[in-house]
Amino acid sequence: MLAAVAASSCCIGPLVVAALGLGGAGAFATIGAYRPHILVGTVGLLGVGYYLTYRKAKPTADACGCATARRGKSARAAKIGLWIATGTVVLFAAIPSVLAHVARQDVHVPAAPGATMVTAAIHVQGIDCEGCATGLRKAMRGVGGFHDLKLDIPHQTVVVSYEPAPGRLEAYAKAIEAETGFEVALPPIAAAGTPASP
Repeated sequence: MLAAVAASSCCIGPLVVAALGLGGAGAFATIGAYRPHILVGTVGLLGVGYYLTYRKAKPTADACGCATARRGKSARAAKIGLWIATGTVVLFAAIPSVLAHVARQDVHVPAAPGATMVTAAIHVQGIDCEGCATGLRKAMRGVGGFHDLKLDIPHQTVVVSYEPAPGRLEAYAKAIEAETGFEVALPPIAAAGTPASP
């Protein structure tokens, strides 16, 4: 169960840390790279657990039959515990997919009539699933002028659609770092103070 929790901590950790108002949530992103390996190890451990729990026990010779009865109760408790552990593993393994679904439901803010919109691609180190979009949106909405974003997970890039204003992109970067703990790098032109290209 702990392995399943660790495998999903890349998605759960930033949300919990952000909800508590703490920084450093990006540290959980390093675990995300190992998620497939952790999940494979978890499945292996569960397989061993099922083998040990459901294998046929060797008959024991006991004069009063007390040991056999005790083993039956402990075997039943082990089976219940194993099924609870399996359910917990499935729940935690599914969390990134659930968060991705929630992120897709999080609709963009429509632009005001006549508002100028620009897009900028910013590098956000540590994003590893669509569930990360929820925290990023929350951070940028607090700054204002934000409309929507799209994640490019393989390139660790977020394409942001927003209304241009002096220092707004830098404010987004600071808000993302403060809210989620991810490391943000602005494009060279935007970092120099020139508006991002539309």
